[in-house]
Amino acid sequence: MNLKSDNPSTAREDRMPSGQKIVGAVLFADICGSTRLFEKYGDWQARQIETQVLDALMSSTVSHEGAVIKTIGDEIMSWFPNAPHAVDAACGMHRVLKEDKELVKLGIAVRIGLHYGPVLIEKGDLFGDAVNVAARMVSLAKADQIITTRETVRQLPTNPVRTMRNLGRSWVRGKQDEMDIVEIIWHDSSGLTQIVIGGQEELRNLLLARLVLDYQGRIIEVVPSSRAFTLGRGEGNHLVVDRDLVSRSHADIEFRQGKFILVDHSTNGTYLLLENGARFFVRREEIALHDQGVICLGQMISNGNPDLIRYKCIHK
Repeated sequence: MNLKSDNPSTAREDRMPSGQKIVGAVLFADICGSTRLFEKYGDWQARQIETQVLDALMSSTVSHEGAVIKTIGDEIMSWFPNAPHAVDAACGMHRVLKEDKELVKLGIAVRIGLHYGPVLIEKGDLFGDAVNVAARMVSLAKADQIITTRETVRQLPTNPVRTMRNLGRSWVRGKQDEMDIVEIIWHDSSGLTQIVIGGQEELRNLLLARLVLDYQGRIIEVVPSSRAFTLGRGEGNHLVVDRDLVSRSHADIEFRQGKFILVDHSTNGTYLLLENGARFFVRREEIALHDQGVICLGQMISNGNPDLIRYKCIHK
């Protein structure tokens, strides 16, 4: 089904039969500081500026095989048949505004959020999970940013390489777990000071990160999740170590910023031995797990101890 409309001002209902389910990328682009425009220039001129910006956003949508679903005040909602077209359109939206000298003088900027997934068509509008997630992404974005999810990034081709930045995790309404958030860098990224993921292959490895634990011959694979992996003496833990020196809720392993983090909550602390021979003692604090090593809850690490937890971090 072709959603592309010859008229960029709206997606016509006759091209979007109600009741159909489709898969694609939903994009929201929001003009930043529109209230300031009305206060500074008055209603008529501010509305003319908004219209000029929205027209540029709609043109970028159509030129990248997308369909404008609707405009909501100072915001545009678009749909694209795939994630690459949506990302290209988002980058194009930012560029066209920065190339307009008049808009640059006015300090005009937009923030963009997008997500790839299934949606339901109802009377020319879109509903469903992808719409909710895309709306959450634009709410997280700042001026001149493009924010999306790792699920969407998986839909992008390996080449050409895009610069991306891992922004951690965020709750999304209707989702049981937090979602991994990624910023797509559309401008020159040479001045970035935050951690940058430089290519699709590296990002794919990060998406496939897992932590393998070996406890008394039992192999447990921990994957990225918003729910912490719990260790302790209590029966409700994911890994139960039933020893007197182990607290009921002794420690958690969380996945944050692309790393597995051990967080100790115990009375007697947690001991770590790294592959390079370095030893650490963690008590009521946290430490990032790298490569491979040994964890021991509540007691020092010694040869022959049956309660050693061997771990290995894998990113591919």
